[in-house]
Amino acid sequence: MTISPGKSTRSTERTRRITSEPIGPLLTRLTGTMIMGVIAMMTLGIVDTWFISLLGTNQLAAIGFIIPVYMIFVSIALGIGMGISSITSRLVGEARHDAAARYVTDAQILALLLSVIIAVLVALSFKSIFSAMGATDQVLPYISEYMYVLILGLPVIMIAVICGNTFRAIGAMKTSASMSTLMALMNLALDPLLIFGPGPFPEMGMKGAALASVIAATTVAAVAVYILAVREKLLLFTLPRLRHIRENWEELLQIGVPAMLANMMTPFAAAIMTAMIAGFGAEAVAGFGVGARIETICLMVVFALSATLPMFIGQNLGAGKGERARQALFGCLKFGIVFQVAVYLLLLAFSPWIAPAFSADAEVIRVINTFIYILPLTYGAHSVVILVMVSLNVMRRPRLGLFLIIIRLIALYLPLAYIGGLIWGITGMFAGAATGNIIAGIIAYRVIKKVCAGEDSLLPVTA
Repeated sequence: MTISPGKSTRSTERTRRITSEPIGPLLTRLTGTMIMGVIAMMTLGIVDTWFISLLGTNQLAAIGFIIPVYMIFVSIALGIGMGISSITSRLVGEARHDAAARYVTDAQILALLLSVIIAVLVALSFKSIFSAMGATDQVLPYISEYMYVLILGLPVIMIAVICGNTFRAIGAMKTSASMSTLMALMNLALDPLLIFGPGPFPEMGMKGAALASVIAATTVAAVAVYILAVREKLLLFTLPRLRHIRENWEELLQIGVPAMLANMMTPFAAAIMTAMIAGFGAEAVAGFGVGARIETICLMVVFALSATLPMFIGQNLGAGKGERARQALFGCLKFGIVFQVAVYLLLLAFSPWIAPAFSADAEVIRVINTFIYILPLTYGAHSVVILVMVSLNVMRRPRLGLFLIIIRLIALYLPLAYIGGLIWGITGMFAGAATGNIIAGIIAYRVIKKVCAGEDSLLPVTA
């Protein structure tokens, strides 16, 4: 089908370790490596929000509206990345490097095409989107400043995300973490320079915050593509036949589209949640935006594990070691629950200092504290849903993963949050969302047990 680019000796050794070394120590080491990258990106989100908060409450509210919309785009990239991760990890486990290189190359082409289309659509409609979400005339100008710059960088952001997924699929966790760290460090260095304009730098405000992100993503995308092509030998520079690329795209999208929709559900639900919270004022939106950043920090170990576990499952399934994959999956689910309880207790201990670090506004502080006391208590159940969803993707059950996310967000999280808001305001809204997390976690655990036991007739599944 293609001319082989040659096989990386590093890839062979990584696969040997992943399919033979003791599960616990191996996953701990791989996840520990990924945590560094996740910490870098999560810290970036917090510090980026903090820099913007120094501009004022309206600017902080603007980023609160932008985050869920931006995450929809990232979710599309992650969906494609999950498709390629699912296929590539199995191909690597089967020692089919040439086929893996073809899929990686075709995914990059597909990602570029989709990102350009999305950028055009966003440019034409983002003002209407944010108005529908409840952004006021005082907040919309700051949203526009940020979005006009961000839209230009969407293609390189897409490539950076796809490359990160690819590195993780082949077990190159150090490379993936290094790319994330590089992006975070560049963004953090550029933020104060471009936002506030010290010395020779121009004071750009919200535009500067967006430009810092775009510059960092462009640099990382360029470095990552070079590594994939030269060191890992996973990019082909020969044109595929039209029939072959169509077949590869179809196979990628069979997994990628359900995974994409599942990932989009979270920022979509966050956008709806933001719109509901907007009824309580800009201060409530600002507080919820900070809470969303806190949530990502609380779940950073689970996010790192969700990047490691699918690769481990995929390569071991490809190598014919299904029982080893099953043991890793259920061990990780139990770990996620216990770990998140510990995180909640730690968060409570530091709660008196967290909210004042982001705002001096009493109402914003109250919303942040209410968020902290309620929602993180249910992140153990949330971690179960996350790990089950990514595992179902690599097990070629992406529709079932999508089904679980729909149940969690559309049937539970949002309706219960809305009902809670009607009864008890912001506190009730957070309590309703927390209840949805718990119920969804129980459902996800029961579903994955049935799938692993072979009782996977709950829904039609992909081939």
